[in-house]
Amino acid sequence: MRFFSAFLTILVFVPIHSLAQDLLRTNITFESGRYTLHGELLLPQKADSIPMIIFLVGAGEHSSHRTIYKDFVEKNLEALFIPEGYGILYFDKRGVGDSEGRWQRSNIYDRADDAKAAIDYLKTLNSVDPNRIGVFGHSQGGWVAQVVGSLYRNDVKAIASIAGPVSNAELHLTNIYNSDYLCEGESKEKAFELASKKAQSDINWVSIFPFKKAWRHLKEISEFDPSNDLRRITDPALFVFASNDRMVYPGWSLTSLNETFKNRVPDNFTLLVIPGVNHDLKKVEMCASREEAEAAEYSEYFQTTFKSWVLNNL
Repeated sequence: MRFFSAFLTILVFVPIHSLAQDLLRTNITFESGRYTLHGELLLPQKADSIPMIIFLVGAGEHSSHRTIYKDFVEKNLEALFIPEGYGILYFDKRGVGDSEGRWQRSNIYDRADDAKAAIDYLKTLNSVDPNRIGVFGHSQGGWVAQVVGSLYRNDVKAIASIAGPVSNAELHLTNIYNSDYLCEGESKEKAFELASKKAQSDINWVSIFPFKKAWRHLKEISEFDPSNDLRRITDPALFVFASNDRMVYPGWSLTSLNETFKNRVPDNFTLLVIPGVNHDLKKVEMCASREEAEAAEYSEYFQTTFKSWVLNNL
């Protein structure tokens, strides 16, 4: 294990100009089982053997590279890797945008299968290097990237889990609720007690009455535990944690990894903790308001270290 811390069916062609070279943006579709998924492909023009990044968004019906992730991918993927000659593939989850299916009835393994379909699509393109495909995910997308690294390790060269949980779903939900209580002013002991009870209650409740879409999705993922998949990852794997992350605590995450690997985290794992940033890698406190978080800047330390790891491993 390497550990870093500052204290861890083509539709439309639209050429645009990048800092390094002309870029081809292409609307695409590909099949995943019985569903047609829509996405966007970014490729350097007049290039061969292009290394590719597939980016996986987080949870919820509004998560897309075209909406809430637009700024994130522009500054932390496109600005960093397009000038270096990398290509990027985005696609909307089932039931999001024009993609078929229902996101609320998709579990982590369904999403991993969709990522595999994206990999298979890339391998049909003559300009892509099929041996240099990386799958990177943020938040829940990090969980998905871990499963891709486990089940489809012969199809990817590297995976990255960015602010993604490494614990089971109940502990992850407890983490989120714990932050809510802390930010409301509860003590650490009381916050954890309340959060643990609420997480267990919610998981029990949605198993019986999954009336809302978000509850239905929670039912789909409620028994997910990445530990077995983590143990099967053999490719270079980056795990990025944020010190002020209210959804994925670095301390809890490192404890979970040590428990999974009996204190012997594999050498192919790189653990990176970014100081002073929230779940979105922005320089803001954990309990900051939405307005403060939206106005904050992304961590240059994250961008520099993330870029270096990708260039060395993909």
